[in-house]
Amino acid sequence: MRPAKLHKYLTLCLLLMPTVLLWAKDRPKIGLALSGGGARGMAHVGVLKALEEKHIPIDYIAGTSMGSIVGGLYATGMSPEDLEWAIKSVDWDNALKPSPKRILKDYQQRQEEKDYFADLEIGISKDGAKSGTGLASDHKVMLELQRLVGTFNEQDFNQFPIPYRAVTTDLNEGEPYVIDHGDLAMAMRASMAVPLVFGPVKHQDRMLVDGGMLNNLPVDVVKAMGADIVIAVNISSPLAQVNEQSSVVAVTYQSIDVALVQNTKKSLKLADIVIQPALEGIEASMFNRAAEMINEGYLTTYAQSEQLIDLALPKEQYITHLESRNFLPREIPSRISFVEFTGNQRTSNERLMTRAASLIGQEFTTKVVQNFVDQVVSKEEDIQVMTYHIDGDAEQGKGIVFKVQEKRWGPDYLKFGLKVADDFDSNTRISLLIRHHRYNINRKGGRWVNDLSIGALLGWQSELYQPLDFENKYFATANIDATKDTRRFYEGINATGEYDHKKFGFGFNLGYNPNINSELRAGIWYQDESVVPVINDIDFETAINRTFGLKVNYGLDTLEKTIGARNGYDIKAELGIFDRVQYLSFDGFKRFPFFERSAAHLRFKFDFTDLVEEQENFKAYGGIDDFAGYPTHSLLGLNAFLLELGWNTPLTPIDLPILGTPDLSVRTHWGNVWQRNINIEDMIYGFSAGFSFDIQETVMFLGTGYSNNGEARFYLRLGTGF
Repeated sequence: MRPAKLHKYLTLCLLLMPTVLLWAKDRPKIGLALSGGGARGMAHVGVLKALEEKHIPIDYIAGTSMGSIVGGLYATGMSPEDLEWAIKSVDWDNALKPSPKRILKDYQQRQEEKDYFADLEIGISKDGAKSGTGLASDHKVMLELQRLVGTFNEQDFNQFPIPYRAVTTDLNEGEPYVIDHGDLAMAMRASMAVPLVFGPVKHQDRMLVDGGMLNNLPVDVVKAMGADIVIAVNISSPLAQVNEQSSVVAVTYQSIDVALVQNTKKSLKLADIVIQPALEGIEASMFNRAAEMINEGYLTTYAQSEQLIDLALPKEQYITHLESRNFLPREIPSRISFVEFTGNQRTSNERLMTRAASLIGQEFTTKVVQNFVDQVVSKEEDIQVMTYHIDGDAEQGKGIVFKVQEKRWGPDYLKFGLKVADDFDSNTRISLLIRHHRYNINRKGGRWVNDLSIGALLGWQSELYQPLDFENKYFATANIDATKDTRRFYEGINATGEYDHKKFGFGFNLGYNPNINSELRAGIWYQDESVVPVINDIDFETAINRTFGLKVNYGLDTLEKTIGARNGYDIKAELGIFDRVQYLSFDGFKRFPFFERSAAHLRFKFDFTDLVEEQENFKAYGGIDDFAGYPTHSLLGLNAFLLELGWNTPLTPIDLPILGTPDLSVRTHWGNVWQRNINIEDMIYGFSAGFSFDIQETVMFLGTGYSNNGEARFYLRLGTGF
């Protein structure tokens, strides 16, 4: 550059410098308002990424629901790149499910969910009956939010690198409530507490839910914080279309959405700049399309460059601005020196501290703590949610203090299930299932469980379960079992009568849990069975008649999920040594994964009986679960064998309204039932096939089957326990 031109350039810079510095000092304060919208809120990350690339400073930030999560994390000093990693790292499908992962449940819990899939329960206390406050699990969402936020001591949101507000709705006052201090993860959780899905959050004696109900796009909040210019990012879903053919569910959802859309429209009028990613075809539940939404937010922001250009800082000044926003320091102990629990009343400290012993001395990572909390809440069923913070000093070391929130609707709980079975042969069986639970009746976690069945099967099973140590490795039980099952009597495949099969028994067991997947128990039992004719004069004896002796049970369950599992074992074995009968029963299957979603199925089932009279019977087979071409319970005998091979696969090209995607199962069976002499030449063979649907945690099955010497039959099953 020539000396003359260089002189003019330097002179111009000197003349403009005071103006630039003055503008930087007195520049308008820019606020960012981020709306709610479920998964669509991931587009906020792309907006922030574009704003940083354009050197636009953010001085204040407020958000609702998903906007409160993205905004809160950004306000603590996270970069857009950190935000993108954080949001994508959350297993949202798991976090929003009502119950813990099956792999975290113990053997008894896994058996219970076969009859009671839905994790909906009614609490019974001295104040009457209560229900839970939300369908989704509180603790899993809180765990994910705490993992994202980390642990820091700052409670004043004004002291964040960017002053921040979380917008909620006060249910009792019927007005928006803005959280400006406290636990950041809890503030985010309150802001996203969609009614019915999540329960409300108690904060300063207020019951708070999703802020989107009254203020989905908090432009007014950002202005009140001191912003001169507000950039509003609206990612809320547009209204659907309803007509006279719309369902009551669709109309109800639309009624709720109308209020949200109206308050969003009012806020848009107050904003100076509006960024509104189209997000076409993306619904509020599509968390699996994060990359697409982030990119859409990024591109939409760049498309409005002309509106944003006047807000940009020169590069050097913007770098200085970013450097002034210090990332909030996290309290991270190198080692966990101690663990404490607060807030627990029904759940004993001894049990919790026994579970926490493995944490002491470990290197602190959020994953370690998250896994621990997940395991505790999964097994301690009186606990609703656990949060934590770091405490301690240089002298005693740093440790973790867990705050336990037990279910407010206990201490007794009721669950409900349903079984409907129809073979389209005037044989419809309907039973209502009710389960009562009482947990933590003593310090070691004793519990009382009652199962009641009303309908075709009348039954009452009661168990008092007492762990003998704080780890629940060993246990003792006292049991009562009383049932009356109305069944048909068959000669061949023709019904000739009806009878009531009555069972009664009580016993005491000692048990051992080898691991989380299995259980072994043995005990002294008294058992009695009888047959009472209802239609026609049927007279036959059972093999278990007023008998006393030893019963040993073993169970193993490693299935990845209850229905449609692709991998794992499910085994039940029972040995009975009584004064009038001895028997060995086994029923187990293994699933082998094939291809991406399918699984092969291998099952063995047998009963062998001794010390019985010729005319007595022990087991009843027949139906879709055993020999599909024969009526249910039509094959009676003392000994039985069944080999079953099959294939399971989801029919993904089919997605039916309400029913969803069906699972196809095909089975072929080989075996028989004998009174005395087992003859391999008498084997019955056949097949069965059907479709099952998982409808809101309730299974519907429709299928058919055939066995040689039997006939083709059709079956319908609805409810749980199949």
